[in-house]
Amino acid sequence: MEPVGRHPLSRRRALALLGSAATAVAATSCASHTSDAQPSGVTPPDAYELSGDVDGYATTLILLGTAAGPIAVPGRSGTSSVLVVGDRPYLVDAGPWSSRKLIQAGIAADSLGGVFVTHMHSDHIADLFNVFWLPGGTPSYTFRNVVPVYGPGSAGRLSAPRGGQSIPIQSPASPTPGLTDLFAGVLDAFAYDINIRNVEKGAHSDYGQRLSLHDVLPPESAGASADNTAPEMEPFPVFEDDRVRVTATLVPHGPVYPSLAYRFDTEDGAVTFSGDTAKSPNVVRLARGSDILVHEVIDVDFYAQTSGSALVEHMIQAHTTAQDVGRVATDADVRQVVLSHIGPGDPRQVTDDQWERGVKSTFAGTVTVGHDLVRIGVGQRR
Repeated sequence: MEPVGRHPLSRRRALALLGSAATAVAATSCASHTSDAQPSGVTPPDAYELSGDVDGYATTLILLGTAAGPIAVPGRSGTSSVLVVGDRPYLVDAGPWSSRKLIQAGIAADSLGGVFVTHMHSDHIADLFNVFWLPGGTPSYTFRNVVPVYGPGSAGRLSAPRGGQSIPIQSPASPTPGLTDLFAGVLDAFAYDINIRNVEKGAHSDYGQRLSLHDVLPPESAGASADNTAPEMEPFPVFEDDRVRVTATLVPHGPVYPSLAYRFDTEDGAVTFSGDTAKSPNVVRLARGSDILVHEVIDVDFYAQTSGSALVEHMIQAHTTAQDVGRVATDADVRQVVLSHIGPGDPRQVTDDQWERGVKSTFAGTVTVGHDLVRIGVGQRR
């Protein structure tokens, strides 16, 4: 793996508007905190404000979007996070509206030290190409730096459909595209826009040259497949530069394969992102001793009261309750849990107190209920 070059970024006050439903909730959990330090690259409007006291921290976690699922809800946008290590940001997932959230956080797409996709569900990749195709603050549509992008390789084949029923197959010749194939298809689909803008400005924007794409698959020794999506395994290396070392593991998320969790080790501490997963010993192993575990969470009771049995069964098999998040965190001996990819995402349907009580019933450490554009310092203040 080639190290990514330094991307120097100045810092200025970043502003970000939380949705109306989230504002009151976020003000309760993060009321005392704003900072004058943030990566630059775009100029956010004065109506926006990031929350979180990160003065003195060299490494900062920014929650861009914190809602589970592809359905739009008030108060939270689609799941996406940024880990800023020194002056270099790393993006984890790019759910709906995350390209806009990056702009609100003051982060330019070509300043990213890397992008890491956990799996190929729409609520994790809906804005992935938009991050680069609709770059904030760069109307010339040009890139200064090559951005490495890592995500699942092809599953090879689909697992058996639920109930054994026959289903229609989109693109039967290639029904399970991975990250590289995804970008190839998107670039072809939007060829006219890309080409005509090059004609208009008399310049050349070649996304294929500005993005370094990498398919991530587990070692063959893990014995994983579309029928055995997350066997117990040791974490494996994905990426390393002069700021971070990234390792990954497979996690159980229904029939999705590969579905990945990532761990970022920095000089200031370790941050692990669970991705979408049921309670998993692989997450425990990957997160061991982390300063922060960013973990997905769902409320089964809410879905049992509002949805059919099929969705409830999916939630149980593919996601993690607050109590089980606490058990994972306790077994992994992490210092802090940060809840993201929260289902239901509307803060009015399940309160912060309810989420926090659920995790704290099985975990004695710090619990932060995620909201969009909240910042959290990693490690110790310097």
